[in-house]
Amino acid sequence: MEEKKVLVQAIVDRMKEVVGVTKDVELAEAIGASRSQPAVWKIRERVPFAECVNLAEKFGVSLDWLVLGRGTPGIEEPELELHEGSLHVDGGDYVEFPAFDMRTFLEAETPSQAVRMPRTWLQREGIAIEETIAMRVAGNNQSPTVGDGDVVLVDRRPHDVDGMYLLRMGDGLRLRRVQRMHGGELHLRNDNPIYATDVIPADQVDSIEFIGYCYALFRHVR
Repeated sequence: MEEKKVLVQAIVDRMKEVVGVTKDVELAEAIGASRSQPAVWKIRERVPFAECVNLAEKFGVSLDWLVLGRGTPGIEEPELELHEGSLHVDGGDYVEFPAFDMRTFLEAETPSQAVRMPRTWLQREGIAIEETIAMRVAGNNQSPTVGDGDVVLVDRRPHDVDGMYLLRMGDGLRLRRVQRMHGGELHLRNDNPIYATDVIPADQVDSIEFIGYCYALFRHVR
């Protein structure tokens, strides 16, 4: 029982650290609870799990750290790490995705590099490992959002939502924001204002091949 009291006290202390207060009553006010709520948790030895989940989501901290004290407060985010490799590799804590180049993707049978990413982040984001590839972008059509040489994570599963997609148009690849219009027409937009929007009539939509939905962007600091 004493261990449970220590656990709850430690959780309350970490919760106060997250919201930037030092007193239990200040914590209660910060999370919208009654002023006596932290004391109730301690007396009843109840782990405030729901409150911890809310704080983890609001402040972007690790739930493992907040509840169990494991690891560090920050949630591990992926860093761009390109290295030699070509296939999906399941390496325990990390997963490697094949990395292609937009300039050579249509001709290349196998990629020459891979991107290594933490499994915890992939699971948290719901990314389908076997259906995902990395792609080095060519061109500045989507600048400043996505620049030449940046790497995007591409989910190759079918998607029916608007967003940024990697498309095959004719004999080349294009990165475009897809907006589906009433009547079946597609508007293919660019974030870079110097480029015009491509309008694809409904009867020509089949000429566009959707390679995948661009889920995440990774870049080196320039």
